[in-house]
Amino acid sequence: MIRKLNLVFMGGFTYPRGMAGTKRIQHAINALKEHPGAVIRVIVQRQSSGQNILSGVYEGTPYETIMGDLLRAKMLAALPILYCKTIAALKRVFRPDHKNVIYFYGPLLFDSIVPLMYARRLGYKIVFDVIEDYDLSKDMSLSFRHFVRYKLTARLSQGLKGLAAGIIVISSRLEKKYLRSGQGNLPVHYNPISVDMDRFPGILGEMNSNISLFYAGSFGKKDGLPVLLDAFDGLAERYDNLYLVLTGRGDKEAMREFFARRDASPHKDRIEYKGYLDEKDYYALLNSADIPCMTRVDLAYAHAGFPFKLGEYLATGKPVIASRVSDVDRFLVDKQNAMLVQAGSSAEVCEAAEFLIDNPESAVAIGARGREVARSFFDYKQQGAALRDFFENV
Repeated sequence: MIRKLNLVFMGGFTYPRGMAGTKRIQHAINALKEHPGAVIRVIVQRQSSGQNILSGVYEGTPYETIMGDLLRAKMLAALPILYCKTIAALKRVFRPDHKNVIYFYGPLLFDSIVPLMYARRLGYKIVFDVIEDYDLSKDMSLSFRHFVRYKLTARLSQGLKGLAAGIIVISSRLEKKYLRSGQGNLPVHYNPISVDMDRFPGILGEMNSNISLFYAGSFGKKDGLPVLLDAFDGLAERYDNLYLVLTGRGDKEAMREFFARRDASPHKDRIEYKGYLDEKDYYALLNSADIPCMTRVDLAYAHAGFPFKLGEYLATGKPVIASRVSDVDRFLVDKQNAMLVQAGSSAEVCEAAEFLIDNPESAVAIGARGREVARSFFDYKQQGAALRDFFENV
């Protein structure tokens, strides 16, 4: 007999609008909805009311924000109140006749560790979704504020195993890390990047007359935006119909560096930054792009994760340029279903783009085979059964 599940999603994401973390959560929710007797809700401890309506129902799933607009210094001052309100919410949604599970996305931070400790005592099983190696995150910024934040994240996350009933990981490197540290006593489930194939019509064809290299996502150090910009400057000398289109956002430091680098480009008039788009506009832009580019730097931190955007890029059916990081080589073969390049190499990005532009028939075939990889391995509906079994057996 399958036991009824009461699933509460928490962690470091915004809801219902957001970037990669939000999408990964939504895909997990949609997959777990198929579980017989599953009750699902989302609790966000804090997020900006400027980005999301703080409480409501999204695609049938109720969600609530404990304290809106509680950012930075305000959070430290209000931490005891945040703890009390989060604990009260977890008590309110606890169901004694169900198996109660908290799906926690991202690292442990000060705002979450106390409520999770209480939830464990109350009877919740806590499953952590780990998408980065927090021990390596200090390499991602030179600012003192970020150094302190990353150091604290790494320290708090060392206590993750003591609270966890199970771990979900996004990459095989993280899978090995937690299998080793758990010494076989902690269940670990490999759940790679995910994609909603219904968002991609997969209309294949040759490139537009004005060809677009496309990038979407965060603008952090790991993302290698300077690599892509250097490659574009080289390509723009040869192809006067080539454009670079970007969307997404980063912190102030990252965006300042990006705008300075863009403005220094001799081809800045062909670099189009679209800002942060809503879902409808984002997917319309992505589906119209010619060559989606997933660039990464060659650092251990970048190799430990698995870029979420890659699944969506492949689902478009367009030929994708992807840095060889993490599990990319596990699913993709160079010039078969993607163009694979050395992480951090703008020269190899140039060569890959030149091949696609100069060989349009090969580009179409590579894009079509890449879409099949997305369908076979990253479709959240295909991942759902294994995810449901993991929660059932935790």
